[in-house]
Amino acid sequence: MQSEISVEIGNAGVWLEDHVRHLATHDLHPVARHRDRAVFETSYGKIRLAADADRLSVRIDSPDEDGLTVLQGSVSEYLIAHDPALAKGIVWSGTAPAPGRPKNLREMTIVRTRALCDWLLRMTLKGKDLTPFTERGLHVRLMLPRDPARPEIVWPTIETSGAIRFPAGKDELTVRVYTVREISPERGEVEIDIVRHAGGLFSDWAESARPGDRIGMIGPGGGHFPAGGWLAIGGDDTAVPAIMRILEARSGTDGGHAIIGLRPHQDPLAVSLPDGFTLDWVPIDDLPAALKAATAARGADQTGWFAGEAEQAKEIREHFKTALGLAPERRYSAVYWRRDETAKSQ
Repeated sequence: MQSEISVEIGNAGVWLEDHVRHLATHDLHPVARHRDRAVFETSYGKIRLAADADRLSVRIDSPDEDGLTVLQGSVSEYLIAHDPALAKGIVWSGTAPAPGRPKNLREMTIVRTRALCDWLLRMTLKGKDLTPFTERGLHVRLMLPRDPARPEIVWPTIETSGAIRFPAGKDELTVRVYTVREISPERGEVEIDIVRHAGGLFSDWAESARPGDRIGMIGPGGGHFPAGGWLAIGGDDTAVPAIMRILEARSGTDGGHAIIGLRPHQDPLAVSLPDGFTLDWVPIDDLPAALKAATAARGADQTGWFAGEAEQAKEIREHFKTALGLAPERRYSAVYWRRDETAKSQ
């Protein structure tokens, strides 16, 4: 499936450079880069960007409609954030966004919740057609009404630009990004682990959620399983679900080392590790230093993965790139939360 847009955006060459740098901060790197051209390969398909004076052209090729929807939305939302006036000028040719609910939105119901420990809660959700959630990415966006007592929930819709429009006012939704901890398409179930912290809109709701309560789920999107070979993987409490899922998916005996940073009130979990893996639990402030020490001896002969607080992620990203010299496909450092806002991914 293929779709294209061409928009007037001022100095398109400068915009393209800025966008390539922005994506690099999320460890997304072009597979081809020639002056005013850039090509990105993703698990959803290929994006081609071309700048010509004041005009930017974008072409997307994807094997299926779900992937095309994700890429159209990501491109449109970034363009609109750059210039809100573009919202009405983005018109896709080829396979255009279908009006109505996003194709990758599922309405889920709570099956059960249970505490894994005093700082982590597991929620089991049930829904239909979950196979796509096994194929791409680690994360989903979960949504619930700001007022959970509302009898009718207004879900997001797709605009003609491809951007997702979330309801406002009395229909506003609380939206958070979480890692799919485990998925069983044959049972129609997804498990999500949620860091427990009083005062968080979503985590407070999860503590009192009951079987049959409804919630929206969009995805999958973001994150990936690291390449083979020796793996250095680290993160804080918000990254624990992703780290555990990645480790459980490892095959062979490549081995590696995991480092998880905990807050003062948190105790380590009992976990099972793949063959050849070791795990250290450290205070959260010591996390960057511990991961640097663990990766120093192997240099570029390893894959590095990290997720957590923004400043720590930035520090580790630079370490992977500069100190270790890891190739782009062998390094990943993601921002899951910022100190001045609620954690975005757990």
